[in-house]
Amino acid sequence: MDNLEIAWVLSRIADYYEILGESAFRVNAYRRAAETVERLDRPVAEVLEDLPGVGKSIRAVIEELLTTGESQLLRSLEERVPGDLLRLLDVPGIGPRTIYRLYTELGLTTVEEVRAAAEAKKIRTLKGFGGKVEARILEGIRAMGKRRERVPLAEVYPLAQALVAQIRRIPGVLDAVVGGSIRRVEPTIGDIDIAVKTTTPEEVSERIVRLRGVREILARGEDALSFQYELLWPIRVDIRFFAPEIFGSGLVYFTGDKEHNIYLRRLAKGRGYHLSEWGFEREADPTDRILCPEEEDVYRVLDLFAPSPELRIGDTPFRPENRERISHLVRLEDIRGDLHMHTDYSDGGDTLEAMARAALARGYTYIAITDHSRSLKVAGGLSLERLREQGEEIRRLEERLSEEAGRPFVILRGAEVDILPDGSLDYEDEVLRELDLVVASVHTHFQQSREEITARIVRAARHPFVDIIGHPTGRVYGRRDAYALDVEALIAAAQESGVTLELNSHPYRLDLGPPHLALAQEHGVRIAINTDAHNVEGLEDMFFGVATARKAYVLRDTVINTWDFPRLWSYLRRNRGPSPYRGRQV
Repeated sequence: MDNLEIAWVLSRIADYYEILGESAFRVNAYRRAAETVERLDRPVAEVLEDLPGVGKSIRAVIEELLTTGESQLLRSLEERVPGDLLRLLDVPGIGPRTIYRLYTELGLTTVEEVRAAAEAKKIRTLKGFGGKVEARILEGIRAMGKRRERVPLAEVYPLAQALVAQIRRIPGVLDAVVGGSIRRVEPTIGDIDIAVKTTTPEEVSERIVRLRGVREILARGEDALSFQYELLWPIRVDIRFFAPEIFGSGLVYFTGDKEHNIYLRRLAKGRGYHLSEWGFEREADPTDRILCPEEEDVYRVLDLFAPSPELRIGDTPFRPENRERISHLVRLEDIRGDLHMHTDYSDGGDTLEAMARAALARGYTYIAITDHSRSLKVAGGLSLERLREQGEEIRRLEERLSEEAGRPFVILRGAEVDILPDGSLDYEDEVLRELDLVVASVHTHFQQSREEITARIVRAARHPFVDIIGHPTGRVYGRRDAYALDVEALIAAAQESGVTLELNSHPYRLDLGPPHLALAQEHGVRIAINTDAHNVEGLEDMFFGVATARKAYVLRDTVINTWDFPRLWSYLRRNRGPSPYRGRQV
């Protein structure tokens, strides 16, 4: 079994445990292990003994999968839980404990049975449910049907990368690149597009259809192949084969959105050419062709610069107001630190030291450790005693890592503090003042009215010791819609108070999204691009956040974690009073 299949099994075990009411510790251990295995860039068999956060029992499951391709634990769990119950986890508003009660008290095992029970007003009869909960479940079932038409990037991206890695190993493949909405880093994906460079398309096509996970062949021709692919779930894959001399034009065609390709073709037509995935062809003389082995060749013929893939949306990158700004947009290499991450002090999967070392290895100058505050008990929120204990470890570790690195490396003592239902914060002001950085976020009572949740978050945004509003809209693609938040009101409050709004880089979130990011920048509001990483692999998600910011044409200077540390420290002290950073020059 490959890494993706093993990750799927571990994730499925976690699902079963959660439905059966097992401890959150056990459930989270399997989920973290699944994420770790999924993100590995080497076969898990090569690094199994050194996997961070993976205990003996989970390691034994992985060893069994590598040896036999099966898991006796998964089989026993499948026998205890009807398989259709798992689909209920996809319904927004239905958690595993709710599923357990629907199953044990009403005997419901399928989405359709739950829908029928809700419509017959049977669910409200359960203790603690009521009509509002019943209506929310019914609304979630309806929303689920719409959402699964497109799959979250977080689910498709690793699947596509694993598939393209297999294709690159096929003899005769010179290159293979994932295109389409995945390459443009869109938050949801309809299908997987792959451009393959080869001189032997028929032989390569024959080998592709034999790959594990390839199911129904939907279409097959000399230069194209489409099939249903299924490892974790079914999704369509469209592959186009291009000779080396036209690979550039093929990849441009397979990357830009429809409007972008129409714009390029219109420009080509104005020059007397027809542009297609095979390059330029003179309309008056089809034998007069311009071949484009590189993507840049297409744009150069049209007297354009080649925009990075995430910007290839319509004619947007070529508009005068954007052409002047593109060289100043935030880039991945501009990020100097990550200001929202978790450790095993709360619900993270790796230690404080492991997270810090991973950030140092990325070349960061500073990070903020922001474990959950005390009221979020399900995520192991920190008591005041644990918060202070962590602070002491941070000071010792910062000094040690700075000495090892031969340069200052700052570990800010922070917290992700819950915004309580009335807009107050989960720690007292004297505690918040002591912290170097505070991320304030909503994690409960998502169903408040527009007025209530807007007032709640705006109140937090105006708090003098709040530095960042985390994942402001609360949206989780494929799982939960955004709160009924008036984002424009939040932006206005941020403009007034000087608080920063987060772009949460986790591909399930990407929150704020481009329209709100652009509006925030227009009003002078600062942005922090953070990963919200819960393990060292999660730090890689910064790529998705930066790409999303670029879609909104966010400038480098708008993003506070592109600033040097003295400037950032001055900002963080704006309401706490001036102070040198613990007496050291950074």
